Amino acid sequence: MSPLAPYRSRPPKGALGSGPAKPDPRRGSIKSILSAAFALLVGCATPEAPLPSADALKAACPALQGLALPANIIGLPSGPASITAATFVPAAPAREAGGALQPATPDHCRVLGRIAPRTAQAQPIQFQLNLPLAWNGKALQYGGGGLNGVLITGMAPLRDAAPGDVLPITRGYATYGTDSGHQASASPPSEPGAFLLDDEMFENFAHGAYKKVRDAAVAIQRAYYGRPPQRVYYFGGSEGGREGLAMAQRYPADYDGIVSVVPVVGWTGLFHAFVRHEVPQFADWLQAGKVPLIARATSQACDALDGLADGVVNNYLACQPRVDLTRLRCAGGADTGLDCLSDGELALLGSIHTRYVFPFPLAHGRTTYPAWLWGHEDALDGPAAQSLVRWVTGTAAPTVPPNAATAATQWLYGSNWIRYAIARDAAFDVRGYDPRRYQARVQQTSEWMDATSPDLSAFFARGGKLIIRENAADRAQSAAMGFEYVDSVIARLGRPAVDASLRLYVSPASTHTGNSRSVGEGRPVPTMVDLLDPLDRWVSSGTPPPDALVQALKAPLAPHAHIASRPMCRYPLYPHHTGGDRLQASSYACRVSAP
Repeated sequence: MSPLAPYRSRPPKGALGSGPAKPDPRRGSIKSILSAAFALLVGCATPEAPLPSADALKAACPALQGLALPANIIGLPSGPASITAATFVPAAPAREAGGALQPATPDHCRVLGRIAPRTAQAQPIQFQLNLPLAWNGKALQYGGGGLNGVLITGMAPLRDAAPGDVLPITRGYATYGTDSGHQASASPPSEPGAFLLDDEMFENFAHGAYKKVRDAAVAIQRAYYGRPPQRVYYFGGSEGGREGLAMAQRYPADYDGIVSVVPVVGWTGLFHAFVRHEVPQFADWLQAGKVPLIARATSQACDALDGLADGVVNNYLACQPRVDLTRLRCAGGADTGLDCLSDGELALLGSIHTRYVFPFPLAHGRTTYPAWLWGHEDALDGPAAQSLVRWVTGTAAPTVPPNAATAATQWLYGSNWIRYAIARDAAFDVRGYDPRRYQARVQQTSEWMDATSPDLSAFFARGGKLIIRENAADRAQSAAMGFEYVDSVIARLGRPAVDASLRLYVSPASTHTGNSRSVGEGRPVPTMVDLLDPLDRWVSSGTPPPDALVQALKAPLAPHAHIASRPMCRYPLYPHHTGGDRLQASSYACRVSAP
């Protein structure tokens, strides 16, 4: 019997009466590679085993298709995993397509797979794993975003990458991602949270899918390369950033380093704050056309606090107590046009910049979600949408049910979360929601979702390193939540332990997606930075990242001319202009930002 027989989910060619299989001169080498690799699953090989040649790996790629991995190689209760497709993809040079750059990719084996659910009604966990023939011995897991449901391929540029930055797979990393165990295409665009009614799919989204895919991916790398990865990293932003923190907290033995960008640390508090911001807009919608008015006012209050009046608010903490929008109040308090704010709109903006307070404790003893930060409300967050419009106002007033085409993302997500995760009733009217009536369920979902545990001692003890980036003009989630989380880790473990293993950086003026532009001029601001290389150096050689990394602004097409740069400082520092060319990082020094 072939050593691969126990792992096949379908018979090889030539079986089931189709006639004898034709001899394949490569079959012996393929069989020996995969046979030795699967032996490693039961401890019969060593991590120091020599890598197969590129030719052998190329030949072995299609033989992965149809292999099945038993559920017991996954460290959580799970169905078995199977490889549904395995295709060799030849190297492709960088090229321009539709005015955008398509980065270079190497020779690699593209693996598509699924992990079966434990229950019949749950959807499978889908994943993609990319195995470069020129492997550096390391693996990089990509995080998801939003409510997930879309397959993360592991072939995209990293979050905040500059044009021309080399893809992780081209650097030699095996890369992979998942849809977190549900497929968004199964629900209407206005109902991305419908999957939350299923407990297994909820658990997979909360944390289980990422651990399961990690274990399956490591097993497949053992099968393909003959040895496991020497380093396993996680890189995610937003929901993917939450996933990264959850991995460090829940599965500290599985990851050597994590990059967490704008992480949704306190998910439960955030989604309740979403509802707080949106329900009042049924009566008095904050019109999208008023966003530039608000941005100009916050810029006038804070712009020069960083030593330079250039439409960029760098001194993010000093800005907060200086903003007062009451001077924009409409005469009489009623809405009279785009050049003023009604009493209802002022109350809404005040609410956004006030803590959300729960009447009962959440996971890890938290009872509040922090206020958002002022500044750059009109910066683009995505291809075209202004940040405050995308997240808070939408292009039209909120509706029941939410209109996916016009709703603010806070309403789309907040409404879905309360209806499906908390009330567990698609028809529930969120406008009448009171968390006190659902205390037990809110606390239960907080335990599943909130990545707020300050105990990173196990992750740090095995040498794990964590880099967090917060964007000060983030309207999707409050950067202050990241500040408070790191403060809680320091309070728990002490500053020396945190300084040895964790870095928190702040990108001023940056929106949730990392974009920024000056208020008034609309000039792009440098926000691009590679955080994977600093993480790898820290883990592999013990070289910690400096207190300031350089953010770049480059032309989108080759040769990617340098346009501007500035420092991205370690919290609570900010880039203060000290003289010279404002477009050069050398003209700034990191100084303490304080209210």
